[in-house]
Amino acid sequence: MKKMSNALYLLIAFFLLILALLYAIFPKYNLPKNLIVQKAPITTPASTPTPTPFIFSSYSAPTIAKKQVYKIVMIGDSMTAALGPHGGGLSDYMNSIYKKSAQDPQRIIIDNYAKSSNILAVNDELAQRITINEYTFGPLLSEDFDLILVESYGYNPLSQFGIQGGLKQQNLALDALMKILITTHPHAAIVFVATIAPNLENYAKATQPNNSTTERAQQADERISYIKNHIQYATSHNIPLINIYQKSLTENGDGNMIYINPTDDIHPSFVGVDFIGHEIGNFIYNNKILPQ
Repeated sequence: MKKMSNALYLLIAFFLLILALLYAIFPKYNLPKNLIVQKAPITTPASTPTPTPFIFSSYSAPTIAKKQVYKIVMIGDSMTAALGPHGGGLSDYMNSIYKKSAQDPQRIIIDNYAKSSNILAVNDELAQRITINEYTFGPLLSEDFDLILVESYGYNPLSQFGIQGGLKQQNLALDALMKILITTHPHAAIVFVATIAPNLENYAKATQPNNSTTERAQQADERISYIKNHIQYATSHNIPLINIYQKSLTENGDGNMIYINPTDDIHPSFVGVDFIGHEIGNFIYNNKILPQ
């Protein structure tokens, strides 16, 4: 019994010696990696920052690089559509004043997207193909342009909302328009245009002869409200403004009939179209909106 106990003690001692040798030869930090239990690192999922929405409050015009060819696009109602799909006289005039010399000519290309519509239809002009007479333009936002002229759409008022409600809708639409233009075309300049003034006494007299003088004045006043609101929006948001409206008034503050088409007493006459084109061209050139 004693011999068995001694043998057992020897066996236990031998086993402990083997364990000690193993530990000495293969300590924890030298053990094969597949024998070491490693704890997976605790990671915190990265949070995706919420993008800050762009809110338009004041316009800061970009610097346009000097080029040999500039492209201008125009949006607005039928008052601007009267200039023609490619600007007509405006294009001729601008190309004449930007042509410095035969050795260094600068060319102006104009695409006029304006049509008989109100400000709430502006998204159609931005996102859809548009056919003007025999010309078809691609979606405006897909075009690479240097300058966009935004006319007031004042001759197509939002009468269904009443005056105050309509002007509020106009401002909301202009907010949305400025936001999308700035975010999609940050390197293009934006200029507002206030078109010629209607005549209170004669507005639409040729096409609506049965209207009374009071009714004609009310129609003209409504359109003036939208044009003036367009002017105020540009002024309060630091947007360059071509104020043709103010320059088309007579001394008594009414729309000058020389600029109004006698066949409908609404749209620009030939003189009016020429006047609008020269005012736009001179403003862009004199203010160096497109470098010379």
